Amino acid sequence: MSVRPDDARRLGGLYETLRAPAVPAGGGAGAMAAWMARVEADGALAGLISRLLNGGDLLSTDVEAARALTASAGTSAAPAQVAAAYELLLAHAA
Repeated sequence: MSVRPDDARRLGGLYETLRAPAVPAGGGAGAMAAWMARVEADGALAGLISRLLNGGDLLSTDVEAARALTASAGTSAAPAQVAAAYELLLAHAA
């Protein structure tokens, strides 16, 4: 099943947001640790988006693992947009 053009555009936009996280200004070690966890979660999602947009295969276990990272660490993107991306990724996963 191929990705519809409008879904590909939305995923591409989210990918661009996820791959360029803003570095926090100040806030101490706790804020930096939380930011690093979000970067890890966002990176996992960005990798899955890239794989799908480039015709690669997705496993539902990989999507669920990335979703769990996002659930625990949060995201730098809009939560509703991220949730919709996970649903779309799961629809394309084996």
